[in-house]
Amino acid sequence: MLGTRTILGLVIDEFGAVVAEVGVRSGRPEVRRVGQCVFEEKLGPDNGRTLGHTLRHFLRANHFSLKNAAVGIPTKWVVAREVTSPPAGADAVAGLLAIQAERTFSLNAGELIFDYCGRTSTSQSSKVLLLAARRQTIEQIRELTAAAGLRIQSVTVSALAFGSPPLADPDAMAQRYGVYTRPTYCEFWSQVDGAPRSIKHVAMPATNGEAGDQARRLTSALQQLMMISAPQDQAGAYEVTVYDDSSLSDGVIDHLRTQLGPNATVTDGAATLASMGLQDQDVGPSGGIAAAAVAVAAIGPQKATVDFLNPRIGRKKTSPHKRVATWAVLAGIVLLAAAAVVVANWHGKRADIAFFEEQLGLLADDVTVARDLRDRLSYAGSWTSRDPRFLECLLQLTLAFPESPRVWATSLALSETSEGSLIGRATDEQSFYEVLNNIKQNAAFSDVMMMYLRDAGGSAQEKTFALTFKFQGVK
Repeated sequence: MLGTRTILGLVIDEFGAVVAEVGVRSGRPEVRRVGQCVFEEKLGPDNGRTLGHTLRHFLRANHFSLKNAAVGIPTKWVVAREVTSPPAGADAVAGLLAIQAERTFSLNAGELIFDYCGRTSTSQSSKVLLLAARRQTIEQIRELTAAAGLRIQSVTVSALAFGSPPLADPDAMAQRYGVYTRPTYCEFWSQVDGAPRSIKHVAMPATNGEAGDQARRLTSALQQLMMISAPQDQAGAYEVTVYDDSSLSDGVIDHLRTQLGPNATVTDGAATLASMGLQDQDVGPSGGIAAAAVAVAAIGPQKATVDFLNPRIGRKKTSPHKRVATWAVLAGIVLLAAAAVVVANWHGKRADIAFFEEQLGLLADDVTVARDLRDRLSYAGSWTSRDPRFLECLLQLTLAFPESPRVWATSLALSETSEGSLIGRATDEQSFYEVLNNIKQNAAFSDVMMMYLRDAGGSAQEKTFALTFKFQGVK
C-alpha cells in the first residue's frame, strides 16, 4: 500500500546537524528540502539543550515544519565487532548476544546500549555485527532533539543507512564495500551477501585536490579494511560504492578503478540514489546524502539496520495487566499450597533433623582433615602439570612478529577457555597489519579481530593496538 509519510533525516555530529526533509509520492521517496545547521560550540555533555534551541531556530527559519525525525550518528561514536550468533529464534538470539556484548566490550554494560545487524537463523550459526554506543551519547541526542521540538523515531549509524533497504541493491555482488566521504574524514563499511560485516572511521586530512592523490588515500584505507574484514575464502570480483559528500575531484572514481584492479567494480553512489528517486542535485553537499539515506531507511518497508533508540538487545517485554494479575493469583495459590506442605513435612521430620545434626557434629573433625588434604594435593598438582598449551600459544604468537624491532607486544591475556587479547605498539600501521595478517593466516588461531589502532600520543610517533583471538592449538 502506497503511503504519504514524511520525515526529517538528521545527521548529527559534534559540529552540527544536516537536515533532509523526505516524503513519499507514488511509492518513491523525494527530497523536499535540505539544510545544514552549524553549532556555535562543540556538542558536549552539558550543552545539548542549548544547541537544541539553536537547531529549533534553524528549522523554523528554513521552513522545516515536520516533527518526526530519524537521526544518524557518525561511525566514530560507536564500537563494532563481528560475532557468531547461534541458531535460535529472534528473542533467544537477542538474549545470547546480550551476554556476548557484556563480555566483548570493556566498559560497564550499564554505560552502553547494544544492537546488532545481520541475518540470523534457527537452523545454523551466522555472523552478525554487534555494535555498542555510549548511553550518555544517546541521551545527548534525546536532549538535543527534544529541545529542538522533534520526536525522534530511531537513532542509527549514518553509514549503515546506505546499506539498508530500500537503498541496498538486490542485484549487487556478494562482497561489497561502501565509502562515504566527508571533507575531513571518510567512513567505510563492508557487506557479505547483503549483511554488514564491519564499519570504520578514518580521518582524511586535506589534500592538494588532485584526483590521483585522493584516490590513493581512499585505496589505501579500503585495502586495510578489506584485509581486516574480508572472509578467509574471499576470491573473485567485489564491488565498491562511493557516496560523495565532500566534493571529490573529477576523475577520483576512475582512478579508484585503476588502482584497485580488474576484480573491483567501482560505482558512484549517486546512481543508487537516483534509482530511488533521490537526485544528487536534490540532496546537495554538506551531508545531504547521508541525511536523505537515514530518512529513507526510516520510512521504508523495513526499519533501520541498527536502532539505538529501540535496540533489539536488552529490550524489556511488557505484559498486559490482566495477564499479570492472573499470574499473580496463580503464584499466590501455589505458594500457599507449597507452604502448607513444607510446614507439615517439617513437623513430621523434626526427629530426623535432630539425628542428622548430631551425626554432622561427629563428622566435623573428619571434614576438616579432608579439606586440608584436598588443598595440599591441589597445591602440589600445580607444580607437576605438564600441559604445554599456553606455551604453544606464546610460540605461535611470537612467530607472527617480524625480527626487526618495528612492532612489539606489551601485554598478553589468555583465559582458561583459550580466548586471548594482545596489546602492543608499532612504529607504523603497516607493521601492525603485517602481524595481524600473520595471526589470521595461522590455523592455530580463529576469530582474530582488531579492537583498535590509534596514535600512542605524546611526542612519539608510535601506534598502539589491541586485538583479540581464540587459540585452537596446532593440529
